[in-house]
Formats: sequence, C-alpha cells, structure tokens
Amino acid sequence: MTVSARVLLALTVAALALAGCGGGSSDTSSSGTLSSGTTSSKSSSSGAASTAGSSDTTGGSSANAPSAKDVTGGGSAAAGPQSASGAKQGPSVPIPKGEPEPGITPEQRREATVASMALESPSSHPSTAGPPALPAQYTCDGKNTSPALRWQGVPEGTAELALLAMNVQPVGGELFFDWAVAGLGPELEEIEAGKLPGGAVAGRNSFGKTGYGICPEGGGETYMFMLLALPKRLSPTQGFDPLAFRKAALEISGNAGLLALSYVRG
Repeated sequence: MTVSARVLLALTVAALALAGCGGGSSDTSSSGTLSSGTTSSKSSSSGAASTAGSSDTTGGSSANAPSAKDVTGGGSAAAGPQSASGAKQGPSVPIPKGEPEPGITPEQRREATVASMALESPSSHPSTAGPPALPAQYTCDGKNTSPALRWQGVPEGTAELALLAMNVQPVGGELFFDWAVAGLGPELEEIEAGKLPGGAVAGRNSFGKTGYGICPEGGGETYMFMLLALPKRLSPTQGFDPLAFRKAALEISGNAGLLALSYVRG
C-alpha cells in the first residue's frame, strides 16, 4: 500500500470511528469467511429473536479500560489510603516527556484528498437537522429498496468497487450492516435506485437476509454508506459475510468515499 493509501486508510477509519462506526468487537474471522457467514445481531423493540453476530477488530476493540497499575506501571488498581486530612495517598502518574507525535503533513493530506472519492445520493434530500435525509420509500416503512448512488474520483488501477452501508451507532457493541455489495466494475460512476448492475454480488445484511434492508428501531437512525476502491478483486460469493469482507477490503484499500444519510420517522 502506498504512503498516500495508508494515510487515507487512517483518515477513513478515523472518520468511521468518530461517527460511531468503529464497532467494539474483536475479529474471529478465519480463512474463507468471505463466503456467507454469521452476521451481527440486532434486538428489536418488540423483543423479536436476534441473529447470531460476528465481530471485527478493524473497527476498534472493546478492550477494558486500563487499571491504575497499567497507567502508573505499578501499584494497586484500588484507591490508595487516605491521610487524616482526607487527601488520597498513592503512586503519582508520571507526566510524559518529549515532543508530541506529529500529524500528517500538508503534502500527505493533499495526496489523500486526491486519492479519495466523492459519494452522494440523488435519492436523498437536504436536511436542516444534520446529514441528508433518506426518504421513507428506501426503508422498511416504504418499499425498502436501495437508494440511487453516484460517485467520482475512482483511482487508476482499481479492479473492483464495493459498497457497504452500516448503522452509525453500533448495535450491541458490534457493527450493524444494512447492505453489502461487491463486484462493481471500476468504470461505473453510479447505480440506480433499487437496481444492481450485472456482475454485482450482494452480501448478507445483519438482519440475516441477502441484499439491502434499512429498518430503524424507534424514531430513526443515521447510516454511513462507504464506497471502497479495491486494487484487486476479492470475489466473494453471494450472501458473503460483510464483516469479514470489510476487514479484507480495508487491508488492501486506502481509497474510500463516505456518505451519511439520516432517516426520521414522521
């Protein structure tokens, strides 16, 4: 992976983490998991049974917070004894020394911007309260068909494009996938609403069904659509596990387009 690709990959993952898409689980995928596999679980407000879930370290881990011993390099995790005046006594936390870690350079930022892709949806409409709004027809309150999407900036050398749609807020500490599509030709610049071009392969969403499906709990949710340009084809099978596919795709691609869409029930 080139320097610019690694930089953009870091920016993309950081953007997802800031948006709440990082997940909080660990990856247990084994080789061959790009075929159909278990998916994340989502409990409904009506108490319906959930599907079995998968996990992924590329979105972040759910490691426990460090204890006092971890932070100070010694001592006990419990609070130290108190003096007669009530002041706590115990080991002090050393202040780090040295220069802070440098951020990315302006040149790296320019390269990352050039390598990234712009992603938008003609099916959405502006919202004064946040991200563009997704009309009800593209959810389970309507026909539940996929929205139209279009993009620009696919880099040279792309062998395959892939699309992922995820809840911004993880469900049960895990990424929740609403849509996963692989096998999109690098020459494509858009897909129509409710349609996929020839050669496209749909993965299984976290509702346990192959294909697209957005059905929020409560009054609404925000979704992150992610377009990935892959330098080589991953060739998953129909009904593939989106969690394992996302991990494999992020390992080889640093070029992505991101689009947040919100839906609020009327």
